[in-house]
Amino acid sequence: MKIYINDIPVRIRDRERESNKKFDVVLDSDVDDIQAIKLKGKILIKEKSNEAINKLLKIMTDKKYTKIKQIEIRVKNKVKAQEYLKGKFDIVQAAGGVVEKDGKILLILRNDLWDIPKGKLEKKEKRHEGAVREVEEETGVKVQLEEKICATWHTYIRNKKYVLKKTSWYRMTCLDDTQMTPQKEENIQKTVWMTDKEVDVALLHSYKTIERVIEKYRARILQTAD
Repeated sequence: MKIYINDIPVRIRDRERESNKKFDVVLDSDVDDIQAIKLKGKILIKEKSNEAINKLLKIMTDKKYTKIKQIEIRVKNKVKAQEYLKGKFDIVQAAGGVVEKDGKILLILRNDLWDIPKGKLEKKEKRHEGAVREVEEETGVKVQLEEKICATWHTYIRNKKYVLKKTSWYRMTCLDDTQMTPQKEENIQKTVWMTDKEVDVALLHSYKTIERVIEKYRARILQTAD
């Protein structure tokens, strides 16, 4: 499970899993508070209790750690740790899509950062239905749903409560973009069709979650081509 906290990827893994990654800092169970340590680069945290992980994620949600690139947390039982965390956060479900047209994909500029159209699901709404609705509402583009790409998780604070948001992402094709226009009430400034090279430039001014979605999307395109 990978959770993005203030744009920092935090991955929870089983402690027995082999990894060839090199870390800049390794913390063990004697370290209780990330605020007490000047952290930077790639961080490995070992043997943390579920309660300590919960505390860590909330601390990182409260404050930005700009020098941290990524964190890996190794636990005895990944599934139990994930379920514990889901019980400590309010869970919000969202969905969105990567829309294709003539070799280009659709990006939106929201709050001066490039993004992919998405939004929260309505009550009892299915994920794929919500994905289509949100894309069409935010961009004015009519789309056809294709296959699922991936899901991402990130945290934020809403009404003084910690929220864990799961976004399901789908591949889509454009049916009609003659009415394409940014949804101003959602702070969307632009809707733009981009080539691969243009997307790469846009990702320099985006979120790491969006980078991951584009990476997974491109991998799926390659698989389809094979």
